[in-house]
This record gives sequence, structure tokens and C-alpha cells, in this order.
Amino acid sequence: MDDLEGLINEAMSKADKKKFVQSVEVLIRFDPNRTKQQSFNDLIYVPHQIQNPSKIMVIAGGEMALEAKKINAQMLSPEELDRLATNKREAKKMARRIYAFVAESSMMPKVGKNLGPILAPRGKMPVAVPGPQALTSIYSRVLASTRIRGKNQLGVQAKVGKGGMDAKSIAENTKAVIDYLEKKLPPKSISRVGFKLTMGHPVKKKYEGVN
Repeated sequence: MDDLEGLINEAMSKADKKKFVQSVEVLIRFDPNRTKQQSFNDLIYVPHQIQNPSKIMVIAGGEMALEAKKINAQMLSPEELDRLATNKREAKKMARRIYAFVAESSMMPKVGKNLGPILAPRGKMPVAVPGPQALTSIYSRVLASTRIRGKNQLGVQAKVGKGGMDAKSIAENTKAVIDYLEKKLPPKSISRVGFKLTMGHPVKKKYEGVN
């Protein structure tokens, strides 16, 4: 993964210094001679945490709600879920703000009924949690994930790191995204890979595999 790490370090060196934590995004281009335009609305799990806990919402009541409080997770109670069903504007605002949702399995039918029309098109239907004992591990997995989304495109862009992370960890996250795409696309469909920070300039190169 030396090539990826080199590109990441180059992108970091070219980015303007800011007072906020910038995201590191991978830019992946497909070869139009090997694949058609693709549509994605997928959550990809990566090795290292990159998401902000304040952007993940746990929908739960009872014992699972108590577990959510132990890990200081953002919470949405059954009562609040019912209230949002009658306030579409607020529900849409929440859906834009929250990166991902995690919900108690028994509440998934109610989530689908109350918020499904808003969350499903955004690819943000909750990750189901079978019981309180599984919440911490599933919540941690979602923290270490990224989302690819787009319709009829010859490439994707995804968050794979953030300021303060080392290039090796970001490269490992990137490899997880590439591995995911290579399983879905025809062989040798990825033609270029690049990186950019939130306020930086992209750096790209021809993709010849990860070594």
C-alpha cells in the first residue's frame, strides 16, 4: 500500500491548514471501456474509525436505551420516533444531519413505518441490533464505516480518513473500499485513484492495484 500512502501524504501536504478537522476522501474513477455507469447507495465497513459519534443515532427503548447511554450515544426514543412521524420537516432535517442510524431489531417495523420514506432513499435505514449486548460492537462497526452514493456514475467518492490519522490507517481504509468495489465491478474496472482533504486539492494517479 506504499503507493496509496504516498498519495495520501501528498494530498495532506497540499491542503490548507484549517482550525477544524478535515476529512480525507478517496476519489475512485472507473474505466468506461470495462464497466458501464454504476449506481451506489452502500455502507462499507473499514478497519479504522472515521465517523463522528455525534452523527450516529441509536433508536431504542428500555434496556438497550440504557446501554446507549453508557456509551454516550445520540438517542431517539420510541416516543420521539412517534412524534417525528407527524413532523416530516424535522425528520428530514435529522436525516440530513445524521450519518447513520442504529436501531433495536424489535423497533425496525415502526422505524420503517414512521421514517422509512425519508431514510430509505438516502440509504440510511438503520443497522439492526438484535439485543442490548450487541449494541457496543455494532455501534463501533458503524463508527468504522463509510458511505458511497451516486447514480449512473463512472466513479465514487468516499470518506476514508480525517485529520490526525496516519497515512497507513487511511490507506487500509481505502483498500477496504477498493476491495468492496472490485467485488461488485468487472475485473480491472478501476482506472484512477486519488485523494483530497475537505479544503485541499485532489492528487490522482493511474491505479495499478494495491501492493
